[in-house]
Amino acid sequence: MFKTDEERKEARFWHRFFVGAEIGMELRFLTLNSSDESVVLGIDILDSFRKFVKRVRRKYGEFEYFAVVGESINEPLRKHLHVICKGVYMPQRELEDMWVDVHRSIKPYIKKVKDAKGAANYLAKYMHQQSCNRYILSAGWVFKGWVSWSKWYKQNFGEYPQRVMPDVFGYLANLSKSERDKITLVELMRLDKKRRKRGG
Repeated sequence: MFKTDEERKEARFWHRFFVGAEIGMELRFLTLNSSDESVVLGIDILDSFRKFVKRVRRKYGEFEYFAVVGESINEPLRKHLHVICKGVYMPQRELEDMWVDVHRSIKPYIKKVKDAKGAANYLAKYMHQQSCNRYILSAGWVFKGWVSWSKWYKQNFGEYPQRVMPDVFGYLANLSKSERDKITLVELMRLDKKRRKRGG
């Protein structure tokens, strides 16, 4: 049991991060900063990020993210985003051009990450800093509706599904919404039982 609201929030943060990070595509670090010009012009970094995401998706398709929002301790108006993203390969030069265009800012930093644990360590460095106290994630970080689905499962079965069916979110994420809406809990249990027999 959690002793404080802070512990509960932190547990929710890591649960949401790992569920999405362990599903599917390659992960990448992406750091997006502000500049003197963007600060002077009063350009909101989250508005810019939304525009950036739309452009990336128009050009490359799927782009899901989990991001920590931070600010400079001495300059609270100078925001930055530490992002873990997943999707197809995207040339760094094109991402740079997009961010400079939407945020009038310096070039972003992007790097491939080998595993979810490495990505978690990256975010952990910033989550415990006083300047980073908020996070955002895309609706499709796992799949749309997965938070409600998990809560419903816990309410009916007493615990979150990944504890009894570790691969359930990965399986559901790879289904279309119409397929996902039709599947029953009995079918999921049966699938997990088969996976366990195979030793998967």
